Formats: sequence, structure tokens, C-alpha cells
Amino acid sequence: MGFVNVKFGYRCATEEHTATELIKNARIAEKFGFDFVVASDHFHPWFHTDGHTTFTLSWLGALGMATEKVAFGTAVTPPILRYHPALIAQAFASLENLFPGRVFVGVGTGEAMNEVPLGFPWPAYHERLERLREAVEVMRLLWKQDFVSYKGKYFTLTNANLYDKPEVVPPVYIAGVGEHAVTLAGSIGDGYMTVPLKEEVYKANLSTLKQALDTKGTDFDTFPKMVEVFVAYDEDYDRALEHIRRWKTVLIPNVLNRDVYDPRVLEELSKSVDDSELTSVQANVCTNTDELIKTAERYARYGFNMVQLHSSSPDEGRFLNDFGAKCLPLLRQEFAV
Repeated sequence: MGFVNVKFGYRCATEEHTATELIKNARIAEKFGFDFVVASDHFHPWFHTDGHTTFTLSWLGALGMATEKVAFGTAVTPPILRYHPALIAQAFASLENLFPGRVFVGVGTGEAMNEVPLGFPWPAYHERLERLREAVEVMRLLWKQDFVSYKGKYFTLTNANLYDKPEVVPPVYIAGVGEHAVTLAGSIGDGYMTVPLKEEVYKANLSTLKQALDTKGTDFDTFPKMVEVFVAYDEDYDRALEHIRRWKTVLIPNVLNRDVYDPRVLEELSKSVDDSELTSVQANVCTNTDELIKTAERYARYGFNMVQLHSSSPDEGRFLNDFGAKCLPLLRQEFAV
């Protein structure tokens, strides 16, 4: 089975580094030839200890100026509560006009930690998904039409107009892990994003995605399918594992649907997550470049054509240099980008 046109990207984790460090890392990633850069978009981070939360929408403008050609976007922005979708449409229209052809927007149903602290109630999942569907419609209307009036179940526009529309509409990638979100991505998205899951879940979700794409006559093979790949890289296995343990918070049972928004509480709840669950589902602990290559290969072979490396390593500069210089050229040859 042949695999072609697989792109490799780097995740700038706004939870883990300052805005300045993120720019430095993104520039290194571009130097080594990563195809794209994504940034998480949070108000609160996933963990309290040594946590950060750069405002991603302003940081993306700095990223565009600091780099020359690398594509970039969010993974993900939730345009459902704290962000009105019209403001996301305006932000990404401006980014596309500044950096033509380089910008995409990743959207999803969000997490309580980013919405509840700002006074919003945390809706049930079905409402968040409805809000997301409506938000994408609002964004696209504003990118394409003048003086838009819109009355949806959740959002309203009254003669709203973007005076500086994007010449090319930014692609909208829809994130999700369950059947309904995957179907939405295939039905209305320009791409699909997902996070670390078990192999059998990937298989089921990609099958669901293909069904949705077949229904509207879109080619499954070329449709952008992005996966977030967590790696902790250090020659000392225990040191790498210790560094990535902070991400146990994302494995708290039913964490996306729970009304838990304080990173201190998330850290406490994550103590019940075992290391074996972390390393079997979320994290790939790698002690050499051969292991890094095998990790990236595995996710490409699952069927993803955009592999996003999320490194939570003790030395991020070393990860970028070793992966960029020693792994990326070999992956390029194998997957014929």
C-alpha cells in the first residue's frame, strides 16, 4: 500500500511555552522544512504547574511575520461561546489577507476550562455541536457576502459586513473524536482534525469520515486528515516520561463534557490516571530518532495525511533539531511529499 503527500507539522503548545519561545520554535520548524504549524487556543491551560496561555489569535499575526512560507492555523478554536463566530471570521480574514494562502482555521466544540471562567454555562455536547455547525455557516457567509443578516438558534447577525474579505476563503478544519463530530467534518468541513486515540477508534472514525465524504462526492484520499501525535523525546526514558505526565489531564474520564475548568482541579483529578494509560493512548515516549520515525510512520499508516508532532520534551530545541535534521528527510523520502 502506497502513501503519498503526507505532510508533517509542528504544534506550538500555548499551554507549555511563552509566546516568545513559541515563535522561536516555529521558526526552527520552518527552517527544517515542516509543512505547517498549529497552535492551541486556550484561556486556561490543561495544567496549572508551569502553565501558559498566550492569546493565540494575536500570536498568529506575529507568527506570520516571523516566518516566510509555512502554513499555519489553530488546533483548535471553539467559535461557540467566548468567541462569536463573526469575530473569528474577521480574525482569519485579516490573517489570510496578510499571509495569502498560508492560513487555515481549526474549529471544535471546546472545553469548559476556556468558557466557564468567562461566565458562560457549559452546554451539553449536542448543543455545542449545533453551535459549531451554525458558527461555521456564519463564518463562511461573512467571508463571501456583504451585509449579512442571519437569525440562527444561537447566533444573530444584523447587516454585518466584513469590509476586508479574504480573496481566498480560509479552509475550515473540523476537530472531533466521536461519530457526530466526524460526520460533521465530512459533511461541511474542508478538513478533519483529531487527537491521540486508540487504533480501533481511528479506523472507525476514518470509515465514518469516508462515508460522509462519499455522500457529497469528495475524494477521501486527498481530503486533509490531521492527527495530533504526542511525543516526549529524551535519551533518558524516565526523564521524558516525567515531563509529559502533565498531559494526563486530557485522559481524565469524560473530561470534555465535564464542567471542570480550574487547571488546579484538573491536575488533582489527573493523579488517578496511570502511566500505562498515558503511554498506551496519549504519549509516545521516544529515546532516539529511530523511535521518533517509527512513531510518525505509524500515524501516517493509520490513514492520516497531515501528521502534527506535539512534542512535550525536556529540551524542545533538541527535539526540533533532531527530528528536523534526522527524521524529516527520511519521512519525506518514504511518503513522497
